[in-house]
Amino acid sequence: MSVYLTLTVFGVFILDDEGKVTSKHLFYPDAAKASTNLKAVNDETVTDTIESSLKELEGADIIVEDAMFARALSKIKNLKVRVEEGNAPRWFRDSQDDYLTEQGIVASREEVTTFRREVSILLAKSKVSAASEEKDLLIKNAIDAVDEIDKSINVLIMRLREWYSLHHPSLNRLVEDQELFAKILSACTGKANINKDSLESVGTPDTITEQVVKALTGDIGAELQDSDLAVITSLAKSVNGLYQMRNELEVYISSMMETVAPNLAALAGPMIGARLISLAGSLKELARKPSSTIQVFGAEKALFRSLKTGADPPKHGIIYRVPEVNTAPFWQRGKIARSLAGKLSIAARIDAYSDRDTGSSLREQFISRLEEIRRQNPEAPPPKPQKPRPEQRKGRERRGGPQRRRGGR
Repeated sequence: MSVYLTLTVFGVFILDDEGKVTSKHLFYPDAAKASTNLKAVNDETVTDTIESSLKELEGADIIVEDAMFARALSKIKNLKVRVEEGNAPRWFRDSQDDYLTEQGIVASREEVTTFRREVSILLAKSKVSAASEEKDLLIKNAIDAVDEIDKSINVLIMRLREWYSLHHPSLNRLVEDQELFAKILSACTGKANINKDSLESVGTPDTITEQVVKALTGDIGAELQDSDLAVITSLAKSVNGLYQMRNELEVYISSMMETVAPNLAALAGPMIGARLISLAGSLKELARKPSSTIQVFGAEKALFRSLKTGADPPKHGIIYRVPEVNTAPFWQRGKIARSLAGKLSIAARIDAYSDRDTGSSLREQFISRLEEIRRQNPEAPPPKPQKPRPEQRKGRERRGGPQRRRGGR
């Protein structure tokens, strides 16, 4: 015996060959129940409500129109389901509003429209919530926050250095590390408060400590009042707090990458992997990108400039920060970046669509290819002849080209 099964926002309806409803299991008037069941089918699963409504069909040949609905029903035991674009479900779908009002299930057509709208809104909200819960979006926002913090630190630390150098110029000259400079000023601001013990308390290296203490006697900075130094100390503590927040975000990103994209993190490092996800928009978007796009992610301006001016295109983007790329000789970087991008493309697809842990294997393959590139290209190639730019070529054509002779016919 063959029966037709159709799922709508109002419930599950079972029809015979003539298109007559033989059984129905309604979701109406509970919009939340309807949206829950429809969302489950969209995820290719079935709820207890749908499963219990189909017990009477065990052993029957069930025909559905939607392949997704069929895949969800196939998970229920003792059900034979096949997909066929039958006329019975189509007829019922076209005349469903009349059937619901004639049977007294729904009072009016306006109520039919209102219920559909309510269920649609609930489904849309659930999809938005599900998309917001994706872990890769948390990584994207975290790495973007790191970049914003870096911009703030760069601006504020330069202002802090210039401001404090009015009082203590030798410290600005001797302490090049930005984070260490902010730590020193947040702990001991003012030449009178800087000594060997105070510098060592914030982790200053011994060589720098000796140089700073020695330079105090000959320092020619202006004397500042305590109120001035207090404001500088407050700014230094704020900058130091930004450094601490950045370090906490790095730990958080590394932990999240081990969960969300372990293969990507093993191949390029958690921070570079997170930046690739951010540039693509999400992990799945990154998985859809070809390796040639991943290779130049972060160098879009240089790429478009090369297309416009005819200059050589960039060989790498953000993946230049991977140690194997930035420490390689310049004539090897293009091939190394191309090889790395290919492995990153594979790693992103594995992380997005499976739970396999192949990061170590991909890393070994990349290192093997890296050594091969180094053996095959030990020396820099001879320089290539420079190509004329597009505007130069146009100028030659307007002048008649380089082959035109003076006085010729």
